[in-house]
Amino acid sequence: MTEPHEVHEIQVLMGDVKLGRGGDVLRATLGSCVGIGLMWRARGLYGLAHCLLPEAPQPTLAIGAKYVTQAVPSLLALMRIGDARRGEVEAVIAGGGNMMPHQPPARHGLIGAQNAKMAQDLMKAAGIRIVHLEIGGEAGRQMTIDCAHHRFTVRTIGVAPHPGTPPASPLSPVTMPPIAHEKESP
Repeated sequence: MTEPHEVHEIQVLMGDVKLGRGGDVLRATLGSCVGIGLMWRARGLYGLAHCLLPEAPQPTLAIGAKYVTQAVPSLLALMRIGDARRGEVEAVIAGGGNMMPHQPPARHGLIGAQNAKMAQDLMKAAGIRIVHLEIGGEAGRQMTIDCAHHRFTVRTIGVAPHPGTPPASPLSPVTMPPIAHEKESP
């Protein structure tokens, strides 16, 4: 009889970047912040960054995720994803909502939209395919990466439905297809 995996939930807070594998579950609750999840199923390695702002005022080499421009290089470095392996990695991007819809946007536009655009642009520049994108709107989201089962979920939270409209329902988990195991070369 096989022992079930012990589930270890890892909350990814604002400005954090975390890695998971095995029985880990990575989770972030997002508003205007954007969550960037990287899934390297062939290695059984997953990462999640919770980004507050799109771009650092000055370039930084520090590991972190306060800025999208900091988070993407941090994820790539921590997961040791070299240029040649980026085609094996998939991205999920969620969040970037307008959490104050009744206030005029800042002079540079809505911060959530800026976060989401920067995340998409950097994934494209890095050569990493986005397999799920759930951004914008006026609601928060909860993003979860279940490392043991190779799946992610993005659930809408905090939605006040308009009169006569049923409340939003959470998305079904997206289960990634099984991967073929590669044999190591001698």
